[in-house]
Amino acid sequence: MFNGQAENERSLTAPLPAPRFVAWWVWCAVGFVGLIAALWWAGTGRTAWDEPLGFLGRIFGGLGAVFQPSAHKGASIGARLAFFLVLLLLLYLLWRATRAWLAYKPGAVDVQQLEDATPAGTAKPCDVDLTARLRRRLSDSSMYPPATLPAQAPAESFLELLGDVEIDPDKLGTALPKLLSRLRPKLAYRVSGVLQFREAESDQYGMTVTVTAFLFGGSRAATIWGSDWDDVIRKAGSWIISTMLPVTRAGRLPPWRHWWGREIKPELYEAYQEANELCREGRHHEALEQYFSAVRLDPTNPYLRAELAETQEKMGLHIDALDTCQRALTLDGQNARGYRKRLWQSRWNPHWRRLRYFRHPRLYRELLGLRYRNSIILGTSETTADQWCAHKGTTGDQTHEHLIPLLVERYWPTAVSLDDEGTVLHRRRRKELGRESLRRTLETRDKAEVRLVMQRAAIQETARLAADDAWARVWLYWPQGLWSWTRILWPAAYYQSVRGAQPSVTRGAFQINRRVWAPLRLVWASSVYGGIWEPQKWRRGYAWRRPGNWLCWNEWLEVPSLRWRLRLAALLGSRRDWHTHYNSACVYAVAMHADRDHETLQKKLAERVVGHLEQSVQATCGNFATVERSWMVKDDPDLAPLRAEGTSPNTLFNNFVRTTYPSPEAFEHIPPSSRSDEQLREYDYRLLEEIARVMQQVWNQRSEKAGVNTQCATEWLRVERRIWKFIRGISDSANIRRWQDRVSLIRYIQANCQPASSSAPGFPPPLVPDEGASPNGLPEPKEIKETLAELNRDMEMARAYSTSNEGQRLLRERAVDGMAQLDTKTIRKLSTGYAAAWQTLEDWLEREVDHEPFCHALEDVPELTRRAPAAAHGRRKLPI
Repeated sequence: MFNGQAENERSLTAPLPAPRFVAWWVWCAVGFVGLIAALWWAGTGRTAWDEPLGFLGRIFGGLGAVFQPSAHKGASIGARLAFFLVLLLLLYLLWRATRAWLAYKPGAVDVQQLEDATPAGTAKPCDVDLTARLRRRLSDSSMYPPATLPAQAPAESFLELLGDVEIDPDKLGTALPKLLSRLRPKLAYRVSGVLQFREAESDQYGMTVTVTAFLFGGSRAATIWGSDWDDVIRKAGSWIISTMLPVTRAGRLPPWRHWWGREIKPELYEAYQEANELCREGRHHEALEQYFSAVRLDPTNPYLRAELAETQEKMGLHIDALDTCQRALTLDGQNARGYRKRLWQSRWNPHWRRLRYFRHPRLYRELLGLRYRNSIILGTSETTADQWCAHKGTTGDQTHEHLIPLLVERYWPTAVSLDDEGTVLHRRRRKELGRESLRRTLETRDKAEVRLVMQRAAIQETARLAADDAWARVWLYWPQGLWSWTRILWPAAYYQSVRGAQPSVTRGAFQINRRVWAPLRLVWASSVYGGIWEPQKWRRGYAWRRPGNWLCWNEWLEVPSLRWRLRLAALLGSRRDWHTHYNSACVYAVAMHADRDHETLQKKLAERVVGHLEQSVQATCGNFATVERSWMVKDDPDLAPLRAEGTSPNTLFNNFVRTTYPSPEAFEHIPPSSRSDEQLREYDYRLLEEIARVMQQVWNQRSEKAGVNTQCATEWLRVERRIWKFIRGISDSANIRRWQDRVSLIRYIQANCQPASSSAPGFPPPLVPDEGASPNGLPEPKEIKETLAELNRDMEMARAYSTSNEGQRLLRERAVDGMAQLDTKTIRKLSTGYAAAWQTLEDWLEREVDHEPFCHALEDVPELTRRAPAAAHGRRKLPI
């Protein structure tokens, strides 16, 4: 039964007033018209000039009559009063409209000096230092607009900080001009804070933050608590931004458009910002955790789902990314049945659903990222089908079981002709056969057949995207372009853009995908399946446009033919944008799979690929170059033929990378496309190296302590036992796709091993190594696999795990007996023993020692025992 008391979080209204600047500017225009009318009335019979522009002459004549003395036949007292009243009303309206615009923009934010309300003697930095940290936190806050592609737009500034005007009675000569300048509104919001402190709580440090909006005098206050002052500043900054975001211009932009005028949880904003920053640093495992947190807080946000799928794809989790996209394709308001019917609608069916995005263009833009990523994941079928047949999802078979019914219901027409080629069947019978055939195909491990149905689904999704784009552009983008061009002619504009806001996928890129890229990949998958002569014949009843039959994979796929097709497709859209050039390069790269032994053809195609990539990088103007490099060089499945070492295409591609992205290190080789098992094991190897360094530093710092109480030493051993348990799970090859284990270990060390974990420059390592890193710093994939297997076997019988567990139990018993702390000698022996084990692990991973010294170091870890004469003779025993 429906619970009437439960309500959607988005139903909460924002506590700050939403600025209605459009209404105020409209009333300003009305006031200006009234002022002109008053001058027109006062200028009756007093025209300043007749020709030309007699209308303006009469207005200026009325203006002169208002200021002309009555003795010289000036305007009447009533006319003058009407003029000044209308003028005052217009000034008031302008003042209000300016304030509303500053609140919406937002304008400058005044961050006042923090006040100290903590008890005397509370350990904290000075108030000026904390205020400077809060200002820096707010000034560094940037909006990260979502991107449809594995290339992210640059950060956009959100807040502009401005100091307040202080009135000093002793310096009125300099203060009065500043005070008069304040008559024109410049400030939109004021931020003030009072420092707090409480005892007997885990989060002792706090701050009461108040955000005041000068528009209508609205304000909001909250008390933020944290474990330290940096944590308080971080949380306070997120709360301030999430308070102003729903009522400012940034709240109208993705991914916050649905939150306009509603209350945003600070945790949602902070999770999204943290995920973007981690993704830019290449720490995709941790970014994925933050994206899931953001999606849990806002499950109906399509932009968050699209970025989650993009991150999963960067990690090589193509099945998980496909699952994310498939479950979010109906977030624009249509149900699953409506989406399927629209996807497979015939070109002869004049149903109103064809104009859905013509009537609702904003819904098209919101779901564009998800639909485009879904078509690309299905379109790169050689990778997706390989993972599907190998059951390489994060949860293995469970992901397949949940995803198969969804794919069968949505894409059953792709499997109709697999069993009944050329047979005309009744519509209901065709649907039943299609469902049965597709379910059987997805449940088997026939990679060629799975790849074919995925490629057919991709070409259908691509065709629908291109058709929807044509309808959505009628209303969606030209108003913003017109506004951008208007700003070029307006001299008072603070900034201007040459062109309006561009869509994340350009018209030229859509046409390349629909006319060349998707059909080319379809004939490739058809040739692998069994050499189907007309690969698009099956969709003649489901195409909005007549499908083409011009490509044949192994017979006449040549460079001039592809070049002509690409030029024809690019004529329908812009040929200068980076996305069109990039997709053209992908087309030539896919064509390289047709004849891998033809060196001349391979070289010509590679030259075309590199040429379009160069134009793509030049067209970005630096906006996407950094992130695009990671996807282009290491991950994009389309460009996989250029990464084959020892070939002429690989030489051309490496020269392009060295020229476009200079690096101080020699560029030896390029890792293979996608996140293979070898690359994931390489990441585990680097992660264990960094953990060994951090833990070695932690135990060395502990060895310098003079005395430690029993409770603290027990916590040391508990953390040590948990870390060894994590390492045992990570080194197991069966858990290679369980990214949650890596994130949990990283978070656990960051929480329990401060400050060593925060000061270590390489912890945690990025999933994608920096381009300046040496590619020869790690062993070969086979050696990495063998090393991790040996480490896993060592963990099954390691003394470090058992001694930590037994030592933890013994310390609890000794605490019950009344022992308050351990002596300095015991702490030093215990710490140096564990530090030696971690140091030997690091040396072994860096190939400085063999496996045997590490085994000895594990055996030599001190074991805590009760103080007794018999126990004191053991070399490894440490009596307490």
